[in-house]
Amino acid sequence: MRRWLVAALLVSALGLAQRAEVSLGSPFGVQGGLRFPLLPLLLDGRVYGGMGLEALGGGADLLLKLPLTDLYLGLGGFYGTGPALTLPQDARGQGGLRAVLGTWLNLPLPLVGVYVEVHPTLYLVPNAGFGVGAAVGVSLGL
Repeated sequence: MRRWLVAALLVSALGLAQRAEVSLGSPFGVQGGLRFPLLPLLLDGRVYGGMGLEALGGGADLLLKLPLTDLYLGLGGFYGTGPALTLPQDARGQGGLRAVLGTWLNLPLPLVGVYVEVHPTLYLVPNAGFGVGAAVGVSLGL
């Protein structure tokens, strides 16, 4: 029953998603995810999963688009099986909250977007700490 539920969630997520994304960087190394429009032209949701040399995990973000710009801000949570990628190295943890400060790069590619993000991160598990990560990603419109 659990497998059928997971399969149904994946199929419905692919049907509702606006964009598929792949990024390299914080929090886990290589991430793949889906971006959903929650309020058109204003608020998106993103779910992602990823793996790296030290960690395997996933998370979700709420992303607020700033009107008339290519900028967006967000807040999300994540959890993984190992330490996430941020600096400084001694502040790394497995789970916590992160802010997202991102921008789309203006490239003349139809249905393809490239973005850059900075992630100030508050680690809650296993120890409290603060770090800063970054990611570069490619987004494909569905």
